[in-house]
Amino acid sequence: MIYTSDARLPRLVLDSAQELSAMHGELARLAEMPGAASSPVQHPDWLVYELASRGDRARAHVLLARDDRGRLLGYAPFLVEDHHARIAFGDHRLGVYRGRVLRLLGSGVVAQPSSRAAAEAAIAMLLRADPSARVLRIQETTLPNTFMQALAGPGRGFSGVAANLLDQVNWTIAPQADAAGWLAGMDSKKRNDLTRRLRNVYKKLGDGARLRVFTTPGEMDEYCALMNQVYARSWHADAQAIDWNEPARRACFATLASSGRIVGHMLLLGERPVAYVHGYRLGGRYLLDDTGYDEAFAALGVGSALVFQAVQDLMARHPGETIDFGYGDNQYKRVLATDQAHCASLYLVRGPAARLRFAMVGPMRAAYRMARRLRQK
Repeated sequence: MIYTSDARLPRLVLDSAQELSAMHGELARLAEMPGAASSPVQHPDWLVYELASRGDRARAHVLLARDDRGRLLGYAPFLVEDHHARIAFGDHRLGVYRGRVLRLLGSGVVAQPSSRAAAEAAIAMLLRADPSARVLRIQETTLPNTFMQALAGPGRGFSGVAANLLDQVNWTIAPQADAAGWLAGMDSKKRNDLTRRLRNVYKKLGDGARLRVFTTPGEMDEYCALMNQVYARSWHADAQAIDWNEPARRACFATLASSGRIVGHMLLLGERPVAYVHGYRLGGRYLLDDTGYDEAFAALGVGSALVFQAVQDLMARHPGETIDFGYGDNQYKRVLATDQAHCASLYLVRGPAARLRFAMVGPMRAAYRMARRLRQK
């Protein structure tokens, strides 16, 4: 337990599953408020899953801020991990740092917008007071990041380092009353192309093609089994192996489904899964976490067609929610999104050794960008 100079205002640190469980209800109520969490992974249910699936490879480190009446203002859900920070430089991955890292789930402090600045300031004070907090990782965030601003800068102890060598963009669809309004905002050529491509996919697949949407706890075992099948036949499996049938994952999905926080769209041909769009909901925001398809059907464009269909279904089920595609330069994001924002992968570092190691990122970024410009000439 860490205290401020005023003993009446404890700022707690939860670092065990038991402490997390005891505060689950209070944390969940805050995370589920509109605008409080930056991502569904900041909900305590997801933190429970992370701990269950990672075993002794990670432990919780949740920092809390309360007001002078003891009410929870906000919290920052960290995982303590051994991490190897590597920067992708062309075909090479260059090591920058290896050691203990506090990885933030999401991109900032979980707090209502009106309380965010106070919560960030309190949690930043906790981190500055902890001598073991040397390297913090924010895997993906839109910019500017106010939590980084509370920690980094003259006299604040930490330095901010953007780990991505090229500029990144986060793509979203602003809240829509229905799909008709969203479609009406497109130019007619784009709208007609999207509609025609979706229709052609079903025509080419034939009568056995159908969409299934998985949202309930009782459907999660079947959903995870189907996801394992289609994921194994997608290019994603070569990049990162995922066992969708892992018991901890199935249990997490059932928990999320019980409160309407998971939506799985799947295109089936008979009983064979052909493509999927997998996402989570929290606080008025849907995060498209992953999309993929069976490579045998790649030529038909089943992946992008299903994303278009899934977006329309989401707008019908949950009108008025932001649809977040995350960062990346995928064509479907450019076509479907209404808004974009700069984003980055961030590290917050302090101490001579960590600062020295991460200082190489700036020159690497400059060299990489110059090499790209020369190749493009």
